[in-house]
Amino acid sequence: MAISDYKVVSQTYWHKGEIIDYGVNMCGAPLEWPETMGEGIRVGIIDTGIDYNHVDLKNRIKAMINFTSKDRKDVYDQNGHGTHVAGIIAAEKNGVGVVGVAPKADLYIARAFDKNGNGEFEAIKNSLEWMIEQNVHIINMSFSSNKGSDKYHNIISKCYKAGITMVCAAGNDGESAGDTIGFPARYPECIAVVAVDINKKSAPFSSRGPKAEIAAAGKDIYSCFSRNSYARLSGTSMATPIISGCAALLQAKGIRRFKRRLTPDEISLLLNVYTEDISEYGHDSTYGYGVFSFGRINTPETVLAKTSVINSRYARSPRVASFISAMLRKPFLV
Repeated sequence: MAISDYKVVSQTYWHKGEIIDYGVNMCGAPLEWPETMGEGIRVGIIDTGIDYNHVDLKNRIKAMINFTSKDRKDVYDQNGHGTHVAGIIAAEKNGVGVVGVAPKADLYIARAFDKNGNGEFEAIKNSLEWMIEQNVHIINMSFSSNKGSDKYHNIISKCYKAGITMVCAAGNDGESAGDTIGFPARYPECIAVVAVDINKKSAPFSSRGPKAEIAAAGKDIYSCFSRNSYARLSGTSMATPIISGCAALLQAKGIRRFKRRLTPDEISLLLNVYTEDISEYGHDSTYGYGVFSFGRINTPETVLAKTSVINSRYARSPRVASFISAMLRKPFLV
């Protein structure tokens, strides 16, 4: 297995001031910061490790572990991919560098991929089991493969039953071969994220297929990189942590307003309610339910219109149906 292919567009070791990348602005995260920046939400990242000395990340990391070798403390990111993902999710708002979607979320880092971005199933399995032990709310998985297995699905199901929202890269195989969404994004318990550019047009590299669920910016995304640097990268790997960060903000709002942890289905529903339809109304294989933005929702009528389209997916869960009713009675979305 390997992390989803990505392209390093540019890299720098310093820039003036603090930057909020267009991807963070596109998802509308700054609109939510007056209420929450993700405080108390535990976000797991399974990737190539992290630059734990990075000025924008060192205070957000709560636990780290390595499953690529016997040295469990060997978590430093020699690739850059994991550090970039972490920065998109939770880079601190500290006056320097960049700002993540949920800049006060807590990060739990599991290194399952080596410096070349390669990993074994056993390392991913161990990472997921560790995430359950850490009681994380969300797991970001910016990796993809074209093969699944019963063992793979079983551990994914175990995380889902533990109440963990799993946000996964759809993959970077484009549309040339029809349905190109990989695993674990393909599993029904996971949220499959596809990528768009600054104009909300589907990125040519982004995988497509019926399991596509939600879209976010994934082209030329500026975030943290190894050796205390910053870089612009492109890939569904970059769109995925934007959605993970948004899920963290929604979970924080749910706990704050409803005094309980929201279920994976409830988080998924809320994410989809906030989407902007880009092509055909409802769901399609290129954008899923659409491009996510907190700025999309401002009236109960909008909520009702969106839930009528997507609620059939959650019919199996009475808790989600009751949550919709509670959400409409209490202005969760404004």
